[in-house]
Amino acid sequence: MQTPQANSVEKTRKSVTVVAACIMRPGGREVLLSMRRAPGVPGLDGKWELPGGKVEFGETPEQTIVREIQEELSIKVVPRRLLPYLHTNLWEYEHARQHVVLACYECETEDDLTLGADDEVRWFPINQIDFRSTLPGTREFISLVVSNGWFDQVFIEFESVDSSRNATKRFTVATQPTLYSRYGLVKYWGPVGRFPRTRTEVFSSPIELDEEIFETAKRRLALGYHISALKGPERPYAVLSRIVELAKQRDEYRPH
Repeated sequence: MQTPQANSVEKTRKSVTVVAACIMRPGGREVLLSMRRAPGVPGLDGKWELPGGKVEFGETPEQTIVREIQEELSIKVVPRRLLPYLHTNLWEYEHARQHVVLACYECETEDDLTLGADDEVRWFPINQIDFRSTLPGTREFISLVVSNGWFDQVFIEFESVDSSRNATKRFTVATQPTLYSRYGLVKYWGPVGRFPRTRTEVFSSPIELDEEIFETAKRRLALGYHISALKGPERPYAVLSRIVELAKQRDEYRPH
């Protein structure tokens, strides 16, 4: 009896270090993104990313970002600071699995870069970026560079009527930078008309912050609260869309 041979070959494993450039237009309201092309790689092909590339043997990260931007965009950049965040991704290619460690520099350029709306490199207004169409890590890096309060500002107010006491209870969550983190969440709760209790929670990334906002909303809706007010950034914001959809399913979306 013959033993069938495996018809699959274990993929080669590769680990690479990539550096990206966060280049803002003067005024700080637009950022440069480029389209990634990687046919056949789920989650990678057709996504927008901060431009950059792999660190070559013997290069410093600063040398890499200057070289890569010159090669890709024909402009000269000056790295100003290394952003305090590292992102890791694992990509499945046809014959290899690639582990990517991604760092990012805030960069400046004095070169003029004129781009069209159909180009695969574009200036994006930050408050209009749909981060679902960008590569993982893009939002985290951009959020560390922008100083505009509207970037990730969220306010959600929940209300619940206690018929036995003829009183209305209110629970509010609002994003707010703290002394220790840009990703803070303040919670206020208590009967309407009384001084509310408060609690501030701090998170290490916007992904963790988003998850806590969603889980908090889910818990409030499960307890019989409805949404009485909701405000967020002008750009598409996935977590708010999820919350609104959930509240509408429960018929608990009733903003004033």
